[in-house]
Amino acid sequence: MANVAAKGSSFATYSGANLNQLFFEPVFKSDEIMRNYRVIPNVKHKMNVYTSASLKKIVQAYTTCSSSSTSDSFNIEQKTITAGRMRVALEQCSNEFHGTYIEELYKNGVDVRNLEGTMVADAILNRTVSGIGSDVVRLAWGGDGSTSDYDQMTGWMKLMGDDTTVETAKRAVTAADSDNPTSAEAIATIRKAFDNAPAALQQVPAGDKKLFVTPKIYNAYLANLEGTSADLAYQAQVSGAPRVAFRGVEVVPMYEWDTILADTNPAMFTISATNYTQGVCYCAVENLAIGSDVNDPESSFKIFYDDLEEKMFVRGYFKLGVQFMFPSLVQWCIIKQ
Repeated sequence: MANVAAKGSSFATYSGANLNQLFFEPVFKSDEIMRNYRVIPNVKHKMNVYTSASLKKIVQAYTTCSSSSTSDSFNIEQKTITAGRMRVALEQCSNEFHGTYIEELYKNGVDVRNLEGTMVADAILNRTVSGIGSDVVRLAWGGDGSTSDYDQMTGWMKLMGDDTTVETAKRAVTAADSDNPTSAEAIATIRKAFDNAPAALQQVPAGDKKLFVTPKIYNAYLANLEGTSADLAYQAQVSGAPRVAFRGVEVVPMYEWDTILADTNPAMFTISATNYTQGVCYCAVENLAIGSDVNDPESSFKIFYDDLEEKMFVRGYFKLGVQFMFPSLVQWCIIKQ
């Protein structure tokens, strides 16, 4: 069947500039991605990212000519972003809409079952791009290289869980019900992440950091703001501001985390061999890198109708990989029982 598609089929193939406009920009240049993460383009397969910790105590008093140095190393480290090959394969039978109002959007005549060029095809495209965007975030955080639906790549939770510095620095707040934190417990968790953050993270400007939190912590924090009229974040909330902050740092609800935690047991949410479901990741935006490549010849996005199958098919191919740069620019805090 795979060799039959060409005859009697109409195609809409997107690549290059069209691919960028219709697919990559809505996904990788969306407000959620650009605001919360560092996007690195042109990662065809692997890209080495070089990092170096801040230099301190390098200024000396000048006394005489000397060739001696304050330090013998810039401590440059190398991390690699590996962009793996990703695939999207969907299909839609036009007959599923028979007898519904959507049938009014069909073409006439012999092409009645061909959805291409109709509002239905546009809806399929939009839903596909939206789904890919959600999956990019889910895999960027939860990819573990082994679990079904998460084996496509290695994400930040796995990378950080394998990093001894990040794992050792993880903190916890004890709650009566770790799955359903109260407002006080949610705030205590956020505050503990702040108070225990490495000095390097504390010195990053508030606008360049995020507090990624599970939805229940986010909602519990909002409930507290609703009862605290003196809080600046509350004032922004009641005036309709779309973003909530704690000490000037935006609080971002991570709905994809709920899916990840329902499907897997990431190390960052595990304490003493017990898996928990609520937590906070306090992190610098530049620390979370997403790599992809719009110009790669293998990247494409195709929608086509097959007369023999009487179905609309969607096929997408792209590359994706992530990395985190510095252990000193991230702090986790989990709610335990």
